Amino acid sequence: MAKNELTKRQLSESYSVATLRLHNAITELYEDLHDDKGEPCINTGLVSNMISAVRVSINHELDLIKEASYQHDEANHDKSEQAELLFSNRKSG
Repeated sequence: MAKNELTKRQLSESYSVATLRLHNAITELYEDLHDDKGEPCINTGLVSNMISAVRVSINHELDLIKEASYQHDEANHDKSEQAELLFSNRKSG
């Protein structure tokens, strides 16, 4: 089965996209925590709901970063090489 290659450049691009979306989510949260006049939201229920929503978004982006890292690692490290490293220090019985 062919590996789905992910180059370092593609990995970096994945990180960039996800972190930009994280940045945008936090900026949007800050803006949403204020009304059109710049007054902060004092409704604790509304603030709590906004935080819950942004946490879902943040977790999603962080998971994408982690998955991209795993995909790059899998595509660039042969399983036989990993097995050789793991078992090369074993002594014969």
